[in-house]
Amino acid sequence: MAHLLPFVPVPALLGFVFLSLIPAPLSRAAVIALGVGAAVLPAILFFPVALSCIEGVCVAGATVPILSIDTGVFVAQIAMSMDPLSMVTGGTVVLVGALVLIYSGAYMASEPLQDLRRFFAVMNLFLAGMLAVVFAADVILLFLGWETIGLCSFMLIAFYDRLPKAVAAGRKALITTRVADSLLLAGLMMLFLNAGTTRLDGMLAAVPSIDPWRLAPIAGLIALGALGKSAQIPFHTWLPSAMAGPTPVSALLHSATMVAAGVILLARLAPLFAAAPEISAMVAMLGILTAALGALVALIQTDVKKLLAFSTMSQIGFMVLALGLGAPAVALSHFAIHAAFKSLLFLSAGVMSHAAGGSTAIEALRGSRYRQPMAFWSFAIGAASLAGLPVITAGWYSKEAVLAAVWSSGPWGVPLWLLAATAAVLTGAYAFRVVFVAASQTADLAAPPWGGLAVVVPLSVLTFVAVVGGMSVGALISFTGGAPEHIPLVPALLGAAAPILGVVLARWLVRHPQELERLATRMRHIRIFRVDVLYYYYFVRRFRRVATVLGNAEGTEAVADAVALRREGVDVPGLVTDDPLGRGASQVRGIRTDLITRATDGQTPVVRMVAGDPVGRLLIVVARLFVGFFVARFNPDRIDRAWMGLASGAGHAWALVRLTQTGRVRDHSLWIALGCAGLLLFAWGTSWR
Repeated sequence: MAHLLPFVPVPALLGFVFLSLIPAPLSRAAVIALGVGAAVLPAILFFPVALSCIEGVCVAGATVPILSIDTGVFVAQIAMSMDPLSMVTGGTVVLVGALVLIYSGAYMASEPLQDLRRFFAVMNLFLAGMLAVVFAADVILLFLGWETIGLCSFMLIAFYDRLPKAVAAGRKALITTRVADSLLLAGLMMLFLNAGTTRLDGMLAAVPSIDPWRLAPIAGLIALGALGKSAQIPFHTWLPSAMAGPTPVSALLHSATMVAAGVILLARLAPLFAAAPEISAMVAMLGILTAALGALVALIQTDVKKLLAFSTMSQIGFMVLALGLGAPAVALSHFAIHAAFKSLLFLSAGVMSHAAGGSTAIEALRGSRYRQPMAFWSFAIGAASLAGLPVITAGWYSKEAVLAAVWSSGPWGVPLWLLAATAAVLTGAYAFRVVFVAASQTADLAAPPWGGLAVVVPLSVLTFVAVVGGMSVGALISFTGGAPEHIPLVPALLGAAAPILGVVLARWLVRHPQELERLATRMRHIRIFRVDVLYYYYFVRRFRRVATVLGNAEGTEAVADAVALRREGVDVPGLVTDDPLGRGASQVRGIRTDLITRATDGQTPVVRMVAGDPVGRLLIVVARLFVGFFVARFNPDRIDRAWMGLASGAGHAWALVRLTQTGRVRDHSLWIALGCAGLLLFAWGTSWR
């Protein structure tokens, strides 16, 4: 049945094409049916493929070729593969994707028709892109899917495009992940140049023959690209802002797509990182730091969606920690369980928020236990699984597997385990803080009924997985090639006690909110928690200044006026040349303002803007050199000039033709024709015999 694999993403892709590109009029019900159906069909198609995989077909990996491109130097083969890794991750993606889209049919039903159509179209493309990443057997298809989910995340985070906050959040996610993606592309290109193939299995087979001095940079670049997609330090700032999109977007993005892509890539290329231990150590350190930082920041959040966003950072950090320690099977088991309880938390929080008038503030959820009991208990079970309450939740089994792998990882295992256990305590605290607030009574208990089967079915299925899914953790680890670690009894008991301590801490914080506010105030004054501010100061502001200089029309005009004054004999302070703009000035005037002036007193606003900014000044000089060496050399290109001349001539010809169509030209032509006819008639009459 492996030959069905390329057809699994097809329904979602067709759903995007039909809803977005074909201008057929559709009713609201038809749009929802198409969008939901396109997300459910991949799960149906995946079922027989997964069954054959479980029966042993994909133990050694089953590859299905799609397209071969012969470049004359090498053959690029685009293919999909079905192995235990893609079976586990693919099953998670299709199941969670189908449930979230079913839920979306109710959640988004009140949106305007054109927005509803756009939403389901992009969600379907989001799902298709993620399935391409999961099943890709070559880096070409993998990178296409990788960029597709990046683009879809931008469109979905900025879905409410009339809200500047949403658009800014989408732009932030796009730019941040593009920086990481450029590193990933560089790493994949270097790996291809050393391996000579685009197939992932061929690349991994070539790893032992690659020079270690080249291997470390390759692994480092790929790791940074994966960490950017998974919102790990130092690329984590985009994820909390991404809450500006609709709740189903957050549920899908945080559980089975986008942030999961980095984890899947690191697991897919595990042999590469095993051959570069220094890069694996870096990955593990960034993972545990993100897990601890995310848990600590989640503790002081006052918005439930932002709390869940920092929770995702923290839980992905646990997975990255396991990957850095060489336990990809453990990381994948936590990925599958986390996808279930995290989507459950987002979907149930959406129902409680709807009953609270649309507010996502934690205080607004007070009384949800009485307004929306099913959603409340679903959220409570999801929080218990997130915290990892011992024995009764699936999250405990997967998180214990991570803690056991950390404990057994060598001399650094104990300190890392202590930090991870502390993060587990904080996880229990922030997860149950919301539960205790939502369980409290309030005077306003009126809430309109909302949901139906489109809400009940996804919540029921995800609740079931969040409770009993732990029974499958050991089997998942073995199926993906790992072996569960067995640690001494004392650390095992301490690990089990961590979430219980967190619940106790949550209860104490709810009863003493002033202590939580005091902690939040202290954290706001610590620089490490203000990464956004640091990024803005050191990066955004600099580049914004460069962009202002490069496109500053007012400044350019001021410089032009200064040059004109100098040529008229007027002394202009700071102006050191009479011909500052030179050749190609129309394109690079902003850049050349740096050349025509020097930092002295009494300069124009443009001069001051450049002179006081050494980073911006350096970038301007680099940009000028780039223009001089590369862009300007192509300006005299004859073909380009000939083409532009032809275009200009065509424009004049068209203007001339258009002139002949005016009424005056037509009248003159008519009178000329009549005059000629009259002269001919007169000549014929006088010459006739």
